[in-house]
Amino acid sequence: MKNFLIIIILLISSFGFSISNRKQNHYNQQQFESIIINSLHKYFTYEFEESISINHKIENNNDEIEVDPNDHVNVELWNKLNEEDIKKMPVINDYSNEYVAKKWLKWYLPIAQRYSQVGAHVHWNYMTNITEENQKAMTAQNLIRSPFSRLVLPIAKKFNEYMKYSENDDLKRTFGRLASSITSNNDDDVKRTSKLDSQLEDIYSTTKVCELKDKKKCYPLAPYLERLMQIEKDYDRLLWAWKGWHDECGNKIRPIYLPYIDLLNKHAKENGYQDLA
Repeated sequence: MKNFLIIIILLISSFGFSISNRKQNHYNQQQFESIIINSLHKYFTYEFEESISINHKIENNNDEIEVDPNDHVNVELWNKLNEEDIKKMPVINDYSNEYVAKKWLKWYLPIAQRYSQVGAHVHWNYMTNITEENQKAMTAQNLIRSPFSRLVLPIAKKFNEYMKYSENDDLKRTFGRLASSITSNNDDDVKRTSKLDSQLEDIYSTTKVCELKDKKKCYPLAPYLERLMQIEKDYDRLLWAWKGWHDECGNKIRPIYLPYIDLLNKHAKENGYQDLA
């Protein structure tokens, strides 16, 4: 009985690792951005009289356009607002000056938040409707954001050289996180990474496991197989789900996953790390 339970636990753990591993890179980046943005919001609530938001007004034939973070994401408009705001980056004359650092963060925050929300929006569109058009939209958004990432990363690293010694824990923590970001210096690599990522998502989302005695009854990873591995107690049923899904996915994923990891490791090395890990 003890060995049986151990096998069950190993099967579930292995299955869960495979599922989480495919999501790790994308969602780690989203969580990373979310942590920084949330901490900046809290920080500036106390440091500045004006609240920070992604609301922004632009004049267009005497009309004002409001961007509401709780409203529908307007990809074209938000990218346009970011394009204009990026040009307004404050002058940095002293990387050791905390006031200059705060002023730069205040400029950075609304731009980063818009890009983060637009990125999540186009990724969600692809995940819920896997089409070539949505894949191209996701790649296009990655390319639009890349110049901003390349601009702010070296600046954040310069600030971090001084802020890591600051007595202000918020500044120390924020610049430490920003300085540890990773970005690609090559648009072709950005395109290829985005394409490989979408191919992996496609395989994971469309692969199905069929019943042994009824090949017409087939189930996708989500929600059926994920839920089954959480609640099923029967060993044979668990083995069928785990082995069936891995057999169906394994050969398809390998030629995509390996070059995908190579690209991510290349990005990491370009940013001064030994590898992605």
